[in-house]
Amino acid sequence: MGQVSEAVTLFFAAVLITTLGIEINRRKKKLREVYDVLDAETKHIAAELEHMIEHGKLKPYTGDTWA
Repeated sequence: MGQVSEAVTLFFAAVLITTLGIEINRRKKKLREVYDVLDAETKHIAAELEHMIEHGKLKPYTGDTWA
């Protein structure tokens, strides 16, 4: 009887750990989708625009262009 209860406990512990791992990966994927708006192809464009702003070729948008 003792071995059966150990086996059941071990089984449920494995299920719990697996479930936690799946949930953590699901949440990480969701956060990446929300916050990673620039992929590898468009990051260089954003970097170039920032470089142009730093060197005065572009002005950053301030919202008061109509004033």
